[in-house]
Amino acid sequence: MQLNESETAIVLVEFQKQWTEKGLFNWLIRHQLESRDVVKNTRRLVTRARENGVTVVHAPLVVDSQSRKGWLAHLTFGRVFTRDTWRTEPVPGLFEEGDLIAYRRYYNFSAFDAFFNSGLEQILNEQGIKKIFICGFATNQCPAKTLRTALRRGFDPYMVSDCTATFNGFFQGNTERKFRERTVTSRELLAGLS
Repeated sequence: MQLNESETAIVLVEFQKQWTEKGLFNWLIRHQLESRDVVKNTRRLVTRARENGVTVVHAPLVVDSQSRKGWLAHLTFGRVFTRDTWRTEPVPGLFEEGDLIAYRRYYNFSAFDAFFNSGLEQILNEQGIKKIFICGFATNQCPAKTLRTALRRGFDPYMVSDCTATFNGFFQGNTERKFRERTVTSRELLAGLS
């Protein structure tokens, strides 16, 4: 896979401590997260990508516990992905000065999607991005829905399989099969970088 690095971005969907530090969200994906070396693969990928001029965009979820917009905030009383807490902090080793951030403020039922209420599309367009590689959690939810939206909005999106994790191997495999024409590994992507 040959890439035009200046038109390429890696989008990190919810690479936040809420998923990777001890707690319910981590427990839900921990087996897939660890057995597939997702954090290590993603660190290696973004490091090489930056070296080659690829844009890195973080798409975190940040919930305001005071306004509690969206069903997730209501259901959890604003106690997950809570603004100004460790839960929203990026996974160590992934964020660097110069990376771009497209904050999402809340979920609604139809929007497990990094484009929803975030400005992600504007960021990508301003940077001249055409091809995006999506990493994140949980594979069959936010990354999959982000990929579908990217297709509808005219981007050329791919999911990086070993930089995603979800609740079990069935959901992971099923998602990869659904998007088999748009699924790559981090090794394949790294091989395309000059």
